[in-house]
Amino acid sequence: MGGHRQRVPVYAAGGYYAEGKGIPELVAEMTGFLDHGYRAVKMKVGWEGAGLRHDAERVRAVRAAIGPEIDLMVDVNNAWDATTALRFARSIEREEPYWLEEPTPADDYRGQAMLCASLDMPVASGENEFTRWGFRDLIEANAVDIVQADPRTCGGFTEWLKIAAMASAYHLPLAPHGGPHVGAHAVGAVRGGLIVESYVHSIETHLNEFVEPPDIKDGFVTLPDRPGLGLVWHEEAIARRLG
Repeated sequence: MGGHRQRVPVYAAGGYYAEGKGIPELVAEMTGFLDHGYRAVKMKVGWEGAGLRHDAERVRAVRAAIGPEIDLMVDVNNAWDATTALRFARSIEREEPYWLEEPTPADDYRGQAMLCASLDMPVASGENEFTRWGFRDLIEANAVDIVQADPRTCGGFTEWLKIAAMASAYHLPLAPHGGPHVGAHAVGAVRGGLIVESYVHSIETHLNEFVEPPDIKDGFVTLPDRPGLGLVWHEEAIARRLG
């Protein structure tokens, strides 16, 4: 792919809703990521059972717990129309989110473009685009600030590099959706690579799947120097996933 750097920034994605999981449990999860070497975290908002005010309270609680130096991403998962997303985003501006992710349905380029033009916080999007032509339309609509092309679903590394070249022509950074095992190689290959996602339900389970787990320290993951993606799985983990 052509290496641009050997270490890339990484964030921990979590903050999901669950029965019995209130704000204290959410805060414990987010601060727990910091104890494992992350310096950026992402949480979910947008569940209709929560409501805008409660979601804003959740964001404020996480920001208060992690402090101002830790980057905080907020992921809507396409839950809102543009007007609702704008209202919510303005209610959390003081928390300085690193980005607002997928605030509207994936095909609402018009609504997302309005948000890009109206908000100070960047709008991240693209995990539900799967071709370079879809990314062309998203970018040319001015409907994205941070491009989240996933090399696993957009045609592999060759196609991802074409999307990255298109993004660079518009001076847009890339933050691939998906885990660091694949995405870190993409981010490390191009100058416009911003940060990579680490999709973590349970840190202990996640790290124990590999003979040599991803090396995450001080907010960075170091790319392995082994062939291919550089992954060595425990056989038990493979059997568990297959079966």
